[in-house]
Amino acid sequence: MLPYIEPLWTSLLKQRERWILWIPVAIAAGVGGYFSLHFEPPLWAGLAALGVLIAVIAPFYRNKAALLLWLPFFLMVLGFTAAQWRTWAVTAPVLERKTYPLVLQGQVAAVDALPEGYRIVLDGVHYDTEKRPPQEVMPATVRIKLKKSSLPPAAGDVVRLKAMLLPLSPPVLPGAYDFQRHTFFSGIGATGFAISDMEIITAADKGFFFDFLRRYIRTHIKDGMENSDAAAITIALLDGEDKDISKETYDTIRIAGIAHLIAISGLQITLVTGFLFFAVRALLASIPYIALRYPVKKITAFIAMCGAIFYMMLIGSSISAERSVIMVCVVMTAIMLDRDPFTLRLAAFAAAAILLFQPENLFGPGFQMSFAAVVALIAFYESTREWWSRDYKQRRWFARAGLYVLGSMATTLVATMATAAFALYHFLRTPLFPGLIANLVAVPLSSFVTMPAAITGCFLMPLGLEKIPLKIAEWSVIVIMKTAETVSQWPHAVYHVDAWPLWVLVMMCSGGLWICLWRDKIRWLGMLPVLAGVMLIPLTPRADILVSADGKLFAVRDDSGILRISSGKAQKFAQQIWIEREAEPGYDFWSKENGPQEGSPLSCDEGACLYRRKGHLVSFVKEYTVLAQDCAEADIVISNLYIKRDMCPQPKLLFDKIAFRYRGAHALYFGDDGAVTVRTVDAERGDRPWSAQHHDFIRE
Repeated sequence: MLPYIEPLWTSLLKQRERWILWIPVAIAAGVGGYFSLHFEPPLWAGLAALGVLIAVIAPFYRNKAALLLWLPFFLMVLGFTAAQWRTWAVTAPVLERKTYPLVLQGQVAAVDALPEGYRIVLDGVHYDTEKRPPQEVMPATVRIKLKKSSLPPAAGDVVRLKAMLLPLSPPVLPGAYDFQRHTFFSGIGATGFAISDMEIITAADKGFFFDFLRRYIRTHIKDGMENSDAAAITIALLDGEDKDISKETYDTIRIAGIAHLIAISGLQITLVTGFLFFAVRALLASIPYIALRYPVKKITAFIAMCGAIFYMMLIGSSISAERSVIMVCVVMTAIMLDRDPFTLRLAAFAAAAILLFQPENLFGPGFQMSFAAVVALIAFYESTREWWSRDYKQRRWFARAGLYVLGSMATTLVATMATAAFALYHFLRTPLFPGLIANLVAVPLSSFVTMPAAITGCFLMPLGLEKIPLKIAEWSVIVIMKTAETVSQWPHAVYHVDAWPLWVLVMMCSGGLWICLWRDKIRWLGMLPVLAGVMLIPLTPRADILVSADGKLFAVRDDSGILRISSGKAQKFAQQIWIEREAEPGYDFWSKENGPQEGSPLSCDEGACLYRRKGHLVSFVKEYTVLAQDCAEADIVISNLYIKRDMCPQPKLLFDKIAFRYRGAHALYFGDDGAVTVRTVDAERGDRPWSAQHHDFIRE
């Protein structure tokens, strides 16, 4: 196509004049791609912009400077078009409000084990009810928590049950985790809980193949190990399913900084692929007829690549697993083509492939932390390769062992530093020095003992010979658990922070990329934005008032910074998120029975609570009987009642039940100059397809 476009373009304009048309055409292409996100038909604007931009780039495909200059415009339009395509492809009906009991019938698409009971995903749901449906178009895919007494169905079964459906939960705080966004791209339109026993209408013979295989492996591992936590961790190492791990053990592993081992990542994919590669290659090389006539290494690379894809389908396609499999496939393809694939281009290719088909993963912690670690490790070992490989073969065995220990420590340190900012942003914690010690024991033990023994046991399960390999795996996991337990008790094992803004993370990420992409001393200029971000994190302002999406739960901050929550029983999930993100230096609960607490700026009676802070008087109105008096005295009124503006005209700000319904949870910040900043969930997210909020509400 390119050779045909170039002569036509050249005949229209001279080389020098062609540059004039670049600016308007590129801008038009970018604008077309941007507006493809907001207009119907959904893809025509973006595809048209792509076509125009390709036609413009075509004459310059031999001019590297021109191509690199305008390539960002092309990538921008491609990104907007990919985002719109993905959004259009997964768009499905979502539930807008809580329903009455409904009879559902659908096919089980997934079964998840919970600490108490099971949770299933139903696909192709039919609603059997004599009443009018709660809304015109009901969700076709829902997630239901079964009764504790119900046994889990097999994936592929067609089941029938009665359940209450709930709309997808919005964030409980501006900037907090958006469950609605996650479920939207998963295709789930509602959640709920069963209120009747489940009836299996049509039972699948064995269920979906990979689901059946997962259950087969999990059952044999649980039966073959005496320690339940060791069995649960082994299962998590193999397929990422961590629901059976006790809360105490999981917290210990997380504090020790080795939680990445039980999340399917490049480690597991590499170990499985490497196990297949070396085992099959050794087998083929031991057969003289094959070894002397066929390219054993290339054949083995192809078999290992197929094994990696099979393993990804077995464990489920998480982002880190997809990234690892893409990179493994590129590596194996390079081996078959006699090329060296170990460069940053490998990570770039994997990231581009994932973002092209699933661009929503860009904002997920799995994608960010996975690629941050990989890019940092590749950059580190590229720059230090000569030092590591210098006279390696001539060194004695103990020197090689020392290099391995040093390499393990360096790998853990580099990966921890690369992912620290993302861990702090998403999970508000990151491991410190004790995590380095724990990884020094856990990584080699899991790599060379646990995983090989567990994989060998899986292969021997059909023969009933898995007992010895699973015992070896159990012993190694117990050693890892003891190490994590010891390390987690050390002081300063983990560093905690409160929530901080996204733009600081972007700044730090830009600095990290600068360090990884450049090779000269200029790369260390990237430390400036990184250090600036580190200093800005503690300076993030904290909310003075938090109010839940229904207006019934609220929290206020006193002069010492303590967050005082109005109830210790209601909406415990929201409380937990508030405490994690906003409760530095601490929190407490206010109760009417205990009366006013010392140092508390909050005082309550039967009708309202009054809060004084930085010259503001805020009234949390609970009864209409005190509305007139509090509206006359307070400059901010917050209530879960319906309050028209003419009923309460004096306050500067009024937030009632309508405001919370349409805007979601609120956070108020009081400045020293008397200014009030209001952040809401609806304003933070904007108008998004996964939001069930309405955006036409305006409070006079």
